[in-house]
Amino acid sequence: MLYFVLVYPLVALENSWSQDLVRKRQLLVRYQTLLASKNKVALALKTLKNTVGKVEGQFLAGGNAAVASADLQEILKNVTSAHGVQMTSIKVLQPKDAGPYQEVPVQVQLSANVTQLLTVLYHLEHHKKLLFIPELEITAPRWVAKKKDETPTLQVNLVVTGLIKKGTTA
Repeated sequence: MLYFVLVYPLVALENSWSQDLVRKRQLLVRYQTLLASKNKVALALKTLKNTVGKVEGQFLAGGNAAVASADLQEILKNVTSAHGVQMTSIKVLQPKDAGPYQEVPVQVQLSANVTQLLTVLYHLEHHKKLLFIPELEITAPRWVAKKKDETPTLQVNLVVTGLIKKGTTA
């Protein structure tokens, strides 16, 4: 009877404390692991912010879609005229939201031969600004027996898109 009154509660209390101590040690190890990885996470965050900053440096100039589309039109005029491509029309399309950014599309119609078209597409894709070509439609004339030196003129309709950050002013 003395065992159930004095000894058993003490043994049960000691078992409870042992289990609690084991749980707290596990929690301490977990917190120490998190603390040790804090510097790695901070370095990764800093690297990510630098990378995002570099990419945002490639966005179109201007804090709104109108200024950005004017910048994009100027880029298109410069690239096409530098390579002898005739731009027959240009149309600013409705901007689209893309998370914290905004896509600014411009539709362009060109007259060019295959070599000129490839050169223009290459220069747009490798431009210092981040440009995308989500739509490209090429209409080639019917083949007619012509001189071998003549290259057919293609009618090209393409959409070029650039990005701006929402809510910025430049």
